[in-house]
Amino acid sequence: MNIIEKDFIDIQKNIHGMHINKMREIIIFFRKVIAALVCILFSICYYKILKLKIPSISFSFSPFKLSKGSMTIIGSRAIISNHCELITEGRLKIGDNFCMNKYSRISAKGEIVIGHNVTIARFVSILDHDHDYIMVENNIQYDGYSIEPIHIGNNVWIGDKVSITKGVVIGSNVIVGANSVVTNNIPNNVIVAGVPAKILKHLSNE
Repeated sequence: MNIIEKDFIDIQKNIHGMHINKMREIIIFFRKVIAALVCILFSICYYKILKLKIPSISFSFSPFKLSKGSMTIIGSRAIISNHCELITEGRLKIGDNFCMNKYSRISAKGEIVIGHNVTIARFVSILDHDHDYIMVENNIQYDGYSIEPIHIGNNVWIGDKVSITKGVVIGSNVIVGANSVVTNNIPNNVIVAGVPAKILKHLSNE
């Protein structure tokens, strides 16, 4: 193979690569447009119980499971990935710049409030309730729910497979490590991890 042939093959490869990149950009653009239209459609269908600021995008076609009489408020620039669930029977309020990754769910039977700039990784569970039970003749029986509100501050990063349980207050500027179970309140400016989650490090500007 001479130099001219080699240069010609390199040019063909570069052109082919440019076409692939352009196609990817077009596909991503149309995915975002469709995702934004999904949010608009949900806003129209649930206009009485869903307040959704635009632009927000949902890559799932059925993320919202909203009960009559509930209220869900989501700020601007929210991104909800595939296979997520937002279940509201009470009140759910989410701030601006929210990101929820695949297979995560938030379920509010009472109240869940999430601040601005919160990122939720995959397989995260945030539930403001537990199943209650009673013992009847030495047999355990389901007895409704025990419900307590959850409040999450601003600038919070929640890692993969984290569970946040009822009655928890998480401060601002917090990182929750992967696989943690949050059962107690967490102050501002810390990194926590573990089962149950404990403070590993205090954060500062220094």
